[in-house]
Amino acid sequence: MDGKASLSPIVRNQALVDRYFELLQKGDPGIGELFTPDARWLAPQSAPVGRVHEGREAVLRLMASGLGLYDLSRPMEIERTASLAGEALVYVEMTIRATTKAGEPYENHYVMAFSLRDGRIAEVREYVDSLYAQCLLFDPAGQPSALDRARH
Repeated sequence: MDGKASLSPIVRNQALVDRYFELLQKGDPGIGELFTPDARWLAPQSAPVGRVHEGREAVLRLMASGLGLYDLSRPMEIERTASLAGEALVYVEMTIRATTKAGEPYENHYVMAFSLRDGRIAEVREYVDSLYAQCLLFDPAGQPSALDRARH
């Protein structure tokens, strides 16, 4: 019997999300294999990227687009401060510390809700201080808030 098969779904789900963060920190392109083909990412609606991103390729494009907002020559720290795993969901509270492309320090708090299916990530719901992210990341990159675009 394979060791993974004997693990409870909760332990397997937590391990999958741990693997996601491990590959994310490394910038490993293999991260895409952790997502279902029909994966979805729900970004905060006030962000320039705020909408539902449908399909694995759209999710990976969203993730790659976020990297351009940071100075990648400087370290980025993702500190996971809490996690709660269940039969189909894993919630992670975290703080991201980095340097923006404009050279400003960035520290924002996130909650990510991962919905899992068949041993892969099927959906991510991202909760963040979107005003702070807008001011420090998106505005300097010339990406107005979706709410600003709606008013004009």
